Formats: sequence, structure tokens, C-alpha cells
Amino acid sequence: MNRSVQAAYFSDRFVKKEPHYHDCHQIILILSGEAEIRVKENFYRAKAGDVVLFSRYEDHSIRSDGYERYVLQLEPLADHRNARLYSLLFNRPKGFRHIIDVTEELEEFRRLLSHITREVSDPCAMSEEMQELLVEELLILLHRRMPEAVSLLEQEQTELVLALQQRFERHYDLPYTLQELAKEYNVSPSSLSHRFKEVTGVPVMEYLLSCRLAAAKNHLIDTDLSVGQIVERCGFSDNSNFSRTFRQNVGLSPSAFRALYK
Repeated sequence: MNRSVQAAYFSDRFVKKEPHYHDCHQIILILSGEAEIRVKENFYRAKAGDVVLFSRYEDHSIRSDGYERYVLQLEPLADHRNARLYSLLFNRPKGFRHIIDVTEELEEFRRLLSHITREVSDPCAMSEEMQELLVEELLILLHRRMPEAVSLLEQEQTELVLALQQRFERHYDLPYTLQELAKEYNVSPSSLSHRFKEVTGVPVMEYLLSCRLAAAKNHLIDTDLSVGQIVERCGFSDNSNFSRTFRQNVGLSPSAFRALYK
């Protein structure tokens, strides 16, 4: 069984962070206080009773004079039994908001996250299995607060989109074209393109690029591989294309990103 939970903890520390990166999906439950949150062009004021969602593909900034919260960090590539359920963590369809008001069920969310935190900090028999069950219960409750997301996942060709996402996340280094993928999955390119963006919020090739950039970030932080080696492992065409694309999407050169995070 692959572990889903990367970390879980309670914090009330002061926060003033500029845009930053985590190689995980995050769920934050705010218990008291307020925070200003920015994700790309989206700006939110989060308060007690809000759940905040960040995917591994979203650099974000948080500012607060102090707020109590539970933080749950989930592995981005765990082999989840229910891809539809976990898709809430990384798909951003039209109308998606990173903030979900769960004030009416705050104690239930607090109970779940407190239990997950205990299982992580003081594991006992079958702790990973318990964590998985608790995370799935948490995601089900979040889906019930977002009925439009459930409706979208039940539509035709959604399973195809989720399968393609998992394929990109694991085999981002391979060459792909929209036309070849459509032929392989026996759909038209326009149908695949439309459905993929409807479910995920981004075009097919843009999602693939996000997977490649996430892998490149990990190599820059966790290894001493040269840029050329990272280019080869992550499916970019050449060094100059990688450096240009990385700067355009991250706001830093690969070397500056490595110096900042490594």
C-alpha cells in the first residue's frame, strides 16, 4: 500500500510567505484567525471555518498575523484506489475556488484532521490504512460541499481524462501529441481536448507541461543532476527550451530556483 499522507500537523505560527512551492497537495483547515492567500491570479481572504486547497502545481503565498490551522500534505503520486475522489486535489474546472466554507461541519472536519495528525505523529497497528480511510472520508465531505464537481466527474469520458492524467504524472518524459493520444483512446482530438479542459481546467499539453515542471523542480532540489540531465529525464527538447519555459512558468531560472530551495 502506497502511503498517501506526507505530513499532518497543527500550527498557530505567524506566517508571511512569498510565493513558494511544495511537492505535495495541501488541505488546510482554519480554526481561528484570518489569512490572505494568493494562488496565481486568485486572491482570497480565508477565515475560521474555511478549508483551503492547494495542488502540487500551484505556487502560492500566505500572509497572516497568526491563525490556528490543521495542515494536511498529501503525496502527489500515491496509487489511490479512487482517482475520482482524489481528483478534487488537483483538477481546477471552471468556477473552482480554492476556499470551501465548512463552518456548519467545522467540528467534523476538526475531528478528522486531528485524528489523521495523531495517526501520523504516533503511528500504531495499521496506521497507514487508517490514514487512508480518514483522508477519503475528508474528501467525500469536501465533495459534498461542491456538488458541481461531483456532477462533472460523473459525465462521459471522465475516466479517460483521469487515466490520462495519471499516465502523464508517471511517464512525463515520453513524447506525446494530442492527435496520437486521441487515436490511441479512440476519440477525436477536439473531443479529447474539450473534455480534458472541462474536467481539469487546463489544455492537455499544458497539464503535461505541469507534470514535467514539477519533476524538474524535484530534480533541482533533491539531486545534483545537471540541467542537461534534467532536460533529458523530464521530456524537454533541449536546454534552452527548458530554461525559457521554466522561467516563464516559475518566474526564476532553473539555477536560481535550485539556489533558493536546495
